[in-house]
Amino acid sequence: MPPTDVIVIGAGAAGLAATEALVSLEKTVTCLEAGSRIGGRAFTDTETFGIPFDRGAHWLHNGAINAFIDKGKALGLDVYPAPNHAVTAGDDPDGTALWAEVDAISDAMRREAEAGNDVALSNLFKPLTDWSFSAAMMHILPMGRNLHEISTRDFADYQESPDWFCRQGYGTLVAMNAADVPVTLNTRASRVTTTADGVEVETNNGTLAAKAVIVTVSQGILAAGDIRFDPPLETHRLDAIDAINLGAYNHAVLQFPPEALPVEPDTWVTYRIAPSDDGIHRGGGALCNISGTGLCAFENAGDFATELENAGPEAAIDYALSRLTEIFGNDLISSFIKGAATAWGRDPLFKGSYSGAMPGQAHKRPVLRQPHAERVFFAGEATHHAEPGTVSGAHKEGLRAAEEVAALLG
Repeated sequence: MPPTDVIVIGAGAAGLAATEALVSLEKTVTCLEAGSRIGGRAFTDTETFGIPFDRGAHWLHNGAINAFIDKGKALGLDVYPAPNHAVTAGDDPDGTALWAEVDAISDAMRREAEAGNDVALSNLFKPLTDWSFSAAMMHILPMGRNLHEISTRDFADYQESPDWFCRQGYGTLVAMNAADVPVTLNTRASRVTTTADGVEVETNNGTLAAKAVIVTVSQGILAAGDIRFDPPLETHRLDAIDAINLGAYNHAVLQFPPEALPVEPDTWVTYRIAPSDDGIHRGGGALCNISGTGLCAFENAGDFATELENAGPEAAIDYALSRLTEIFGNDLISSFIKGAATAWGRDPLFKGSYSGAMPGQAHKRPVLRQPHAERVFFAGEATHHAEPGTVSGAHKEGLRAAEEVAALLG
């Protein structure tokens, strides 16, 4: 291919945003995607169940500042505020005890961060009631990591506002929004070399030249060294990649007839989680009757997510079905149609779910967005300090990187 102004590596939310922005500025752009589709970790599967099933991002987090809500409306998709439907199984049906403890843990983490201390959540976690481990799980899930790996500052820096959903799937929304963005699929970058007057990117389909490059692959790919850089990445950047790493989060999705589920659409279901002898928090929570379709996504994270991932999809499906039948009754089994389970840690294109800072390391996030060798730029959910782990954050970082490259090129 002839030289271009910019090469963008990765066609997730960040890469698509950067490509679209640079094209609008009349720059020539080549966006490379190693996989056979666009969207990255936002991917709606419509084949497994015959209805939309988000294998990756599903919650449109931070509705007050998430650009995809207006984009979805403009595309004619059904985007709507996440309803406040919740069920807590057991002797706390209205969730008073559980959510009071969730709030107490969150408040303790924020106080620690405001005091300038970036410590692990495990340092603050003191089981007080039978619901303590369930309350801890409500922090393990959104952070995608174990208690001893959750940074209080990273948690406190996260900007939060009410969530939304898209009936057709978040991945569908991202893909439709980028329908006109030019992307070269099945082209994996393996080396980025900075030359005297630009960059060269080696791929399985040949070497391309440009004036600058934006790298938007996951932290898992960078940490594994799947893309080599010449000159090599600086020590402080490598330290930041190690400190801001991908967590483990998956969900097992079960399909039932909607009428078999005794809950309203988009109901969050929790239950009492018991402590384990080895300290691993085994359990999760479920978003049930998603958009009224009868799908239930049982979420799991941390070491338990890795356990289920290694055991295979049937183990994750069986575990989720067992928990839901305990909550809703054994009659649910006869209504079960089929299931599926994600395995983001084993996906060679990502090698994990979403980023989180290790305790004491949250201050290194800004290092990830610094240019390398003047012409190599980075963007993705991991580089956004206030919206990490989100499609919205990745989108904004793609726009930010595009602005920086445009300034370089003039």
